[in-house]
Amino acid sequence: MTDRQPADDTLATDRHALAALAPAEWPVIESVVEYETGWYTGGYDLVEQPDGSTKRYYWAELPPAAVVVAVTDGQLLFVEQYRPAIRETQYELPAGIVEPGESFTAAAARELQEETGFAPGSTELLADFWCSTGVLRHRRGIVFAEELTPAERTLDSNEFLEIHAVPVEDALDIAREPPTNDATLEGLLLAKNAELIA
Repeated sequence: MTDRQPADDTLATDRHALAALAPAEWPVIESVVEYETGWYTGGYDLVEQPDGSTKRYYWAELPPAAVVVAVTDGQLLFVEQYRPAIRETQYELPAGIVEPGESFTAAAARELQEETGFAPGSTELLADFWCSTGVLRHRRGIVFAEELTPAERTLDSNEFLEIHAVPVEDALDIAREPPTNDATLEGLLLAKNAELIA
């Protein structure tokens, strides 16, 4: 597999959460973890603001995730799945959590195969960034994948997914139709901006 990537596709887990945070510009008086779920951790930082007052800034910390814009033979792959948190079924790009020791591109290749049954011949990290910075400590990497070949599909016990292939030129219009989500729109807009899709 060719793994085209910018030099900054370091281990995503090295850039996650507290280890990835820049030194605080506003003094942190205390940092408190209030709950841990196994899926995410929640808590707050008590921060001294520029005017000398203090305030609790609450956060939830999640593992980094990779979102995959996968193209083969002029078709783009979506997965359709029900999202209990918002009680809606959505067309989404394949995506998943980055495991310890993985890069965004490695996680994207693994998740694409697990969810769709296709392995990419090449991957490219288009961008990675913090998400919902008012409340989350969560990084997302958008990965372009192509040269897909059939492989074994291995869904997790909570994944009930249907695969849909749509013409590349229709993908962004489909993603704009409600219900939609940020990761799908971000991924397609970044791929379009890089002239990887129409």
